[in-house]
Formats: sequence, structure tokens, C-alpha cells
Amino acid sequence: MPQLLYSEEGVVTTIKLANHEPCMHKLLLMDNDTEKLNTLVRPKLESLASQYGATVTQALPTMLEWLPAGCSKALGVSKLCEHLGIDPTTQLLALGDAENDVGMLEMACIGVAMGNGCDRAKGAADFVTEESNCEGGAGVAMELFGFGGTTL
Repeated sequence: MPQLLYSEEGVVTTIKLANHEPCMHKLLLMDNDTEKLNTLVRPKLESLASQYGATVTQALPTMLEWLPAGCSKALGVSKLCEHLGIDPTTQLLALGDAENDVGMLEMACIGVAMGNGCDRAKGAADFVTEESNCEGGAGVAMELFGFGGTTL
């Protein structure tokens, strides 16, 4: 049976996922009409999010994410680094291309945005690859910064 392990204040707890109380962790809203998502849906969703302690972000141009306030890739990566004894400000290479990567790119020692990344991701990054994620941008970044390459 699948189990969830988590640590709180140094105590590791195991929960059987079948016994995990149901609650909302993420709500995705998808539409191929990106203009409608960004000009009509997002402002209304952000208004609701502010009323209910949530946040809105975007991983794809066609998808909005509604998350509990404070939940983010940055928090998840930070917790993982803490667990592994990694200092993200001196030892973390983060790669991203979307709005939901911004916090992670900002906290990393080296944040790299893909060439096809959104403007917010590129603005948060220390370096932007010419290549997109589909053209090997992540590999380029790892060769430059992750495996004996240069540093900023």
C-alpha cells in the first residue's frame, strides 16, 4: 500500500495514503484560449485567492494553478535541500521556464531559465539559455554549471 513519509520538527511520520484525509492541494484551470485565461479568468481567480488564503500561478500558457498560500516549487525545493543538507544559496542549480519556477530560480545559487521561458522566469534567472527546454536547454545548463563547468 502506498505510504507518505514526511518530517515535522525532526520527527519522521509515515501515513498510509488510503488513510490520508481528502483535501484540495491544487486546482488546475485549463483553456486553449490563453487571452481569456489571462485577462478574464486570472483576475477573478486572484481576487478569490486573496479572500481564501490561496495563490495563483501559471506553469503553462494554457493552465492556471490555484494553490494554498505559501505552497510553491521554491518551498518544496527548500524543504528537500534542508532534508539533504544542501545550502540552496551556495549549492543549488535550479532550472525553469515558467512563472511557477520564479521563486525557485531566485533562491538558487544559480537560476537558469530556458530560452522559451516566460518573461518572469527569465527575469528571475541568473542565466538564460539560448536553447528551449525541447532543444536541450537543461542539458546545456547542466554542462555549463552543474558538472564541473563554470560558475557565475
